[in-house]
Amino acid sequence: MKKIILSSVLAVMVCACGLTKKDLGIEKDSPDEMLVVSRAPLSIPPEFGLRPIIVDEEENIDKPELSAGEQALLQKMK
Repeated sequence: MKKIILSSVLAVMVCACGLTKKDLGIEKDSPDEMLVVSRAPLSIPPEFGLRPIIVDEEENIDKPELSAGEQALLQKMK
């Protein structure tokens, strides 16, 4: 009697292992290679031809005001 109960419990545990592996993520879930996913076609933005405006680089550089001490140090370095 014990052998039958032990066998049935063991059989139930073995059957449950397949579900447990999938739930825990141990079993590999491979994608369906026959499944085709369609995507929306690519489109060009409406203002694709616009380019950034090139401004003279010297105009963009802000020259900071130097204190008297900084000016003295710069003169010594020259």
